[in-house]
Amino acid sequence: MSKLPVNPFKFGDPVDGDYYLPRPDLENFVSHFLINRIHVVLIGPRRFGKTSFLLNLLKKLNSSSHSYIFIDIFNITSHKDFLNQMLRALKNREGWLQSFKSTLKSFTNLRPKISTQIDPNTGNPSFDFTLDSIISSEKDIKEAIQDVLSSLSNLGNGLIFAIDEFQKITEIDDGGWLEATLRTHMQQLRNTSFIFTGSRRSVIYDMLNNPSRPLYKFCQSIEFPSFGDEFTDWILKRFMSVGITCNRNAIQHLRKLVQDTPNYVQMVCFHLVALGKNEITVEEVNSALKIVVQQNAYAYQTLLNTLTPTQQRTLRLAAKEGKQIFGKELLSKYEITSGAALSSAIKSLKDKEILDEEGAGRGTVIFDDPLFSIWLRTSFE
Repeated sequence: MSKLPVNPFKFGDPVDGDYYLPRPDLENFVSHFLINRIHVVLIGPRRFGKTSFLLNLLKKLNSSSHSYIFIDIFNITSHKDFLNQMLRALKNREGWLQSFKSTLKSFTNLRPKISTQIDPNTGNPSFDFTLDSIISSEKDIKEAIQDVLSSLSNLGNGLIFAIDEFQKITEIDDGGWLEATLRTHMQQLRNTSFIFTGSRRSVIYDMLNNPSRPLYKFCQSIEFPSFGDEFTDWILKRFMSVGITCNRNAIQHLRKLVQDTPNYVQMVCFHLVALGKNEITVEEVNSALKIVVQQNAYAYQTLLNTLTPTQQRTLRLAAKEGKQIFGKELLSKYEITSGAALSSAIKSLKDKEILDEEGAGRGTVIFDDPLFSIWLRTSFE
């Protein structure tokens, strides 16, 4: 069997190195806010490259007198989950052993036992900690969260605290306690800048623009932009690196089909290389995209089966028509009884993170997963 070439594309996880296309202008713009301690929220769809951008930015800032803590809270369901994610991020920081020891000992509720070990692979010291007593009550957990946030003041100047999928804190039913707690510490920690990413545009906008919310007008929101023509150029060069020629129009066509989602662009291109294509045309892109969509068909059908008939019809309407979906003719065509029924279905689908509203205009929705939209269009022709 001949040796297969290294695929020049990667998807699924955050990308870096040769798989990452830098955004120097955006990096400089966001860095300027963080360095001057202006807290930032990056807003953009999922799989749009926000996490890859943020991690690469943090690594650059880390090499220029700044340090960072990064936590991903996409899967949290409680305050205890949030606390564990913060502790995991603190534990995994490199080169801060002594700072960690003093920081952990300062926690009034955690009372940690610290053990130091030598990594057999690198020879560098690493540490672990256990708790003398198990934190079980909600009161103890909340106090521990405040202790951890307060302890950030011990980690030196120029600290950047990053939270990925920030809107997830709103799903904890605590009357806004965690939002208010974060705001309090964001005000008090003079050594720390905070940066958040969010994919639920409507939720993030409410957090930042509703006067009754703790973070009202407290962060600089930045819409995470789609790539320009430089992304197409980069894709073409990646194909060339393994001896594949590619029609420029084919990549432009692909980007439009997947709503310019970088993860899905790289996914389809990965499949094109794996399929052994030597020349990429629009037809080849369509064939590979069909394969990718079909690979997810079972999950999409399973999801569809969990929804009410009105919600299913709403998705078909949104996938096929896109805009001005409240028109009477469309409601009749898709057997939706009224505008109120459509509004109710959209709200439920937003709560399930299947749809989101685009901008402030009523009648335009976008899919969280553009491949799901493509599957719906092709399955219900």
